[in-house]
Amino acid sequence: MDDIRRASITFSGTLTREEFDEAVAATGTFRRLRWLIVAAAVPMAALSLRHLPDGGPVNGGLLTLAVVYVVLGLFLPPLLAGRAFRADQAKGEKQATVDAAGFVIVRGGEELMRVPWRSMYRSYETERVYVVTGRLGWKAGLMIVPKRLLAGAGEAELMGVLLETRVGRSKGRRA
Repeated sequence: MDDIRRASITFSGTLTREEFDEAVAATGTFRRLRWLIVAAAVPMAALSLRHLPDGGPVNGGLLTLAVVYVVLGLFLPPLLAGRAFRADQAKGEKQATVDAAGFVIVRGGEELMRVPWRSMYRSYETERVYVVTGRLGWKAGLMIVPKRLLAGAGEAELMGVLLETRVGRSKGRRA
């Protein structure tokens, strides 16, 4: 156990779209957003279609708003995921170090962010990636570690053990 606390893994590279999509699907981030938007549309649609005591017409404005919510629920999550991926790709290749303190992300010799273990609250493992969710200040975020970048002897297994001992696994496996 003491060896794990002193372990350090350094890797560099960029994500592929498949790895990014797999990580987002594993965490269920945009899936919850989709269902939240659709769940907000259902009461609006029900209120717009209810019968009024005086036999008044259907509330067209509220029904239109419910339809807009349903359309947003269908198209907004994939749009946001694509935008997040393109924003990550625009930053270029990054180097990350995982050690006893947490994650340190560097690009071009400049430290982008330092994420301590106490800021991370859940980890996921899929076929191609490790994903860690957490908070840094007011922002929630995903740390995605592609297994293909962990090329050293036993680095992928060491990463899994580090995440399990420091963060803990999610209770439900989605991927």
